[in-house]
Amino acid sequence: MNTAAAYAASFPTEKPVRFGVIGCSSIVPRALLEPARFVEDTAVVAVTNRTAAKAEMMAERYSIGTVYRTPAELLSDSQVDAVYIALSNDLHAEWIAKALNAGKHVLVEKPLCLHTDELGLIESALQPGGPCLLEGVMVRHHPWQDKLRAMVNDRSFGRLRLVETSLCIPAQNGHMDNYRSRPEQGGGCFRDLGVYWLQFLQTVAGLEGAGFQGQSSFDGPGGCDWTFQAQAEYPDGLSAVALFSFERPYRCSHTLTFEHAVVSLHDCFRANLGFYKMTLRIRQPGQIPAKTEFRPMNYYVNQLDHFCRMVRGMAAPVPFQESAERIRLLDSIYQSACQSSIK
Repeated sequence: MNTAAAYAASFPTEKPVRFGVIGCSSIVPRALLEPARFVEDTAVVAVTNRTAAKAEMMAERYSIGTVYRTPAELLSDSQVDAVYIALSNDLHAEWIAKALNAGKHVLVEKPLCLHTDELGLIESALQPGGPCLLEGVMVRHHPWQDKLRAMVNDRSFGRLRLVETSLCIPAQNGHMDNYRSRPEQGGGCFRDLGVYWLQFLQTVAGLEGAGFQGQSSFDGPGGCDWTFQAQAEYPDGLSAVALFSFERPYRCSHTLTFEHAVVSLHDCFRANLGFYKMTLRIRQPGQIPAKTEFRPMNYYVNQLDHFCRMVRGMAAPVPFQESAERIRLLDSIYQSACQSSIK
């Protein structure tokens, strides 16, 4: 059951999609509360957090009507249609399953879960025609990805030979008092940023058949990976290399080398901060550099709009297996780096 039509009767279109927030992390305003102002018929009606004072402050600032002491109380509220889960990575699977079983649609921060063995718990809670689940990989919902996939598929510039990715975002305050500096909670740069690389590769080249490896010295706080390198080799000769870091200077980019052109996207996370124009730059030997520009968009507004259309039956749910494939690889690549570090 993959079409939007199959879900068209799942949610009344005449009422807003009412959200409850589980976890008041710093990403919540940027990913949900502010984008909700731009997505029609969307309302945030409840919030809960381990520290009640933090939930109360968020509720007051953003005019959220109800503060709950626990996530379980929020899930029992019949006025809540969907939940946005912004907990640490190790808690995602548990509360995704509980929310789906409570009949709530779920938008969860990436990664979907922390370990491969948690996928079964989530999948068992998904039912055909039931609540929707979307992993919040916000870049997925911008047309630059479709444009790059089209370039690869139609071989406008010949075969794709190399994909180079840098996702380096210096840690603010060293991610102190943050799950990103705690290995047991899924800390480190690769689990935080690697999902974006895998989703990008999944879109432009697919993931099946490629061999993946990772390396890190794991010298960050608590033994977290503060810099991580990863590679993928495809049977057709395509190579993909990536650098992730919480300690190197800011650089977020993708560069695709084709037989007859180099296509690059600089500052590829820019549109998560607001409505910004994104530009693909194209260089071909002997020709004037060209570019493809996209009107200003906000990744999180696009994501929230897509999620709400899924809930309303106006867009097909994103297949669970897309996220599951990424989680399996995320775990496998991370473990390969652990093994090489031990050696």
